[in-house]
Amino acid sequence: MKKTALLFALLVGALPATQASAQGAYAGVGVLQASTNNAQDFAAFIVGPGGSADGSASGFKLYAGYQWQSRFGVEAGYYDLGTYAVSTFGVKTDEFATTAFAISGTYAIPMGTSVDLNFKFGIAFTNADYTCLTGCGYPFISSGRSSSAGLFGAGVGWRFAPNFGLRGDFEYFTGVEHSVAGNLGIYDYATWSLSGEVRF
Repeated sequence: MKKTALLFALLVGALPATQASAQGAYAGVGVLQASTNNAQDFAAFIVGPGGSADGSASGFKLYAGYQWQSRFGVEAGYYDLGTYAVSTFGVKTDEFATTAFAISGTYAIPMGTSVDLNFKFGIAFTNADYTCLTGCGYPFISSGRSSSAGLFGAGVGWRFAPNFGLRGDFEYFTGVEHSVAGNLGIYDYATWSLSGEVRF
């Protein structure tokens, strides 16, 4: 009984230290892989026979945030969600490029002294650009569409040193608007990323 009480006291005493170690400001940069159906649908329904397009693309993200001792936090990030090429009989004719700036609320669950589970929910302000490269003419002219989209994500962070760590995230942007030739399309983006992170 005394051993159980002592163990419980040690765990309770260690908990605030674990929470405090995660408190503070942080920033990171990472590479990501994004996927969406926008360019592929354009190739199928606008280009037609002979049309093909990228369904995934590489990009990057920059982010910074603050986490309180309560494990709740706030995070802002810039995302390059990649460039997606459209081809007609193997010749690149169009491309789509999407970026986003997001603000999210976060929650972290410590899994020991060096690993955290991270969750986020926020809003992303997106910009989806369409560029016509060959065979251009009204209404197929280069254009862009700005909108807001939902964002939610989950990930794992590993602190290999007191102020440095790695973070792997899955993030999902829902309802990103695109506009081509006056036609509005709404698409989701799923991303996987790996980032280096520093805490201050």
